[in-house]
Amino acid sequence: MSFPQQTLQLDESAIRIYLFDEVYPARAAEEQAEKKKLSAFGMLAKFNPLNRPRDDTVRLSRKEFRLEPFWHVTSTRSVDYTTQMTYPVPVHNPYAHKVELNGEQYEVTRQGDKARIDLAVTEMCHRKMAFDQFSDGLGRDIKPGTLDGYRTKYKFSEVEQIEREELIKPTVPQQAALLAASTALNGNSINAHHIQSDAIVVERLHLYWRPVFAFEFIWSTADKRGVIEVNGLTGEVSENGQWFKDKLSKVMTREMLLDAGCELAGAVVPGGGIAVKIIGKLTE
Repeated sequence: MSFPQQTLQLDESAIRIYLFDEVYPARAAEEQAEKKKLSAFGMLAKFNPLNRPRDDTVRLSRKEFRLEPFWHVTSTRSVDYTTQMTYPVPVHNPYAHKVELNGEQYEVTRQGDKARIDLAVTEMCHRKMAFDQFSDGLGRDIKPGTLDGYRTKYKFSEVEQIEREELIKPTVPQQAALLAASTALNGNSINAHHIQSDAIVVERLHLYWRPVFAFEFIWSTADKRGVIEVNGLTGEVSENGQWFKDKLSKVMTREMLLDAGCELAGAVVPGGGIAVKIIGKLTE
């Protein structure tokens, strides 16, 4: 058996950066957070009869508007390969004990009233496998359908570069998004004797930035902090929010992603070199 190196192809047209318009107003977001502030410290605290947060013990500590990342990656794995198989061919003549095919003779095998010959063949195969996934750029368990819904329901614009202090640094960099795609595609087993070519083509590597309002509250009598988040698109409130300290300290450009993408051309997907080359582009 022989297997060539797998290649990953990333075309320039696959790389895009998108910025969502802010839909939900900041004043309304703060009003929503104020209404939910007593829930920022967990359900156990809220319903503790001996010590629970109250309006006079919970105050707003700080607030921010931020832009959170998520990825949309689509890719296709194409494999050309051969497989060696044995085809059982029925023989209907009850008196036949051999069959000649292309100058080669085959013994007839009988079992009861059934007879067959076994042909060793080589199958020439071509298989395509698709990957299409949305994933949170901060590694949280957000349903892909939720992220896809933002894209289909709300307005966004493509940008070549973005330099804003509200950008939250992705904890899931480009290399991780690509690795998830290649891992999923390589999880499909292929019964092959020989592989002529094996390539993954990335059709989309799209980075989206969506608006979120965050409000940190302090529960003075318990010395605890809690964060209420308000979705800047839907107005949906999250009572167990997070405060992200790490912001992107430099301009985010499409060229940054393009430069990293050029390093991927012809690279071996299962190896560790890809992760090392890409990770610095987004997280350094």
